[in-house]
Amino acid sequence: MAVAARRVAPLLGVALAAAVVVAASPSLARPLQPLVDQASPGDVLQLPPGVWSGPVVIDKPLTIRGPGAIVDGGGLGTVVRVDAPNVTLSDLVIEHGGRDVDGPDACVYVTQRATRARIRANSLSRCGFGIWIHRAEDVVVEGNRIIGATAGHRADRGNGIHLFDGTRLLVRDNVISGGRDGIYVAATEDSRIEGNRMSDTRYGIHYMFSYDNVVSHNLARGNVGGIALMESHGITATHNVSSDNKEHGILFRDAQRCTIRHNRVERNGNGLFFFSSVDNVIEHNVVAHNEVGAKVWAGSDRNEVSSNAFLGNRVQLFYVASSDLVWGDARAGNFWSDYLGWDQNGDGVGDRPYRVDSFTTRLIHRYPAASLLLRSPALELLTHLEQTLPLLRTPTVIDRRPLSRRPE
Repeated sequence: MAVAARRVAPLLGVALAAAVVVAASPSLARPLQPLVDQASPGDVLQLPPGVWSGPVVIDKPLTIRGPGAIVDGGGLGTVVRVDAPNVTLSDLVIEHGGRDVDGPDACVYVTQRATRARIRANSLSRCGFGIWIHRAEDVVVEGNRIIGATAGHRADRGNGIHLFDGTRLLVRDNVISGGRDGIYVAATEDSRIEGNRMSDTRYGIHYMFSYDNVVSHNLARGNVGGIALMESHGITATHNVSSDNKEHGILFRDAQRCTIRHNRVERNGNGLFFFSSVDNVIEHNVVAHNEVGAKVWAGSDRNEVSSNAFLGNRVQLFYVASSDLVWGDARAGNFWSDYLGWDQNGDGVGDRPYRVDSFTTRLIHRYPAASLLLRSPALELLTHLEQTLPLLRTPTVIDRRPLSRRPE
């Protein structure tokens, strides 16, 4: 419902006149809170271009939109606090909040009362956090551009989008750069993260203690880590691209019953990193041109790793444990670009298992310069001795049904 002309139009008329002045003099910005206070539930406030001063608390259902309108928090606290259901913020520039990440200061803070909030197509910057969703349900965060801090230690910065203890949240098509994590998800259930782009963060997407979420069609590029699944269960990650990240493409730490399917993990430090993670399904992913294709630490067993393509990784796999880990036993194995076996019966499965050369892998991982000796007679002799003398043999990963053709 539009704002009643007889009641709010004079306010907007003054705002239009003020906007002409504040374009030249931001110090004369008009406060936004009086407009909010005098509006009725369900009203639409179409803000004219110009600078509007915050902070502002929205405590009734409203739609506030305004291409060209800037809401400036003055460098203190949270700029816009949404504290009522059915609030929509769209096409606004929201900026210059406080930087206290313990506050937490944010450009937009959505409280538990703000069910069905819609935060769409806004530009947010110069705040501790971009958007913080706190214990709310059915919130949509869509099409926003968020620029986080790049100065100081990364741990002292806020996240682009911070989800805490939410349910049925949708975070879609946002572009995030800088800050601590692009999208941080804690204790959140039944939510979706789709089509977002994250760069220059610690983790592009970071899950903690969250259950039954879907993360799909996102791009995490140029971060420290791409996607981190920590202490979380039932995460489904499909059709994501995690590339050119310094440390990890996809990180599993104490992750259980997750499904990782049809993702591309390229040119990272470690493509896949497993630590104490079990009962996950990892299939039909492309893991290519990473420093290490997959790094697997002890406690990461009972995972179904099948029909993946490991292509041109500097080290295909690095494994640390006390016993062999078998992949491709009951199901199809994986395609390894350095597999040298044959497929004489043409069934698509190699005639002999793919066995990670653990001696060579460990040597090159510890001493990268040893890669120059990869095909030398001395190194091949040591590798042969490892396979024949149990004393030299170390635990490794064995793919019993390696694919002879790259899976579709």
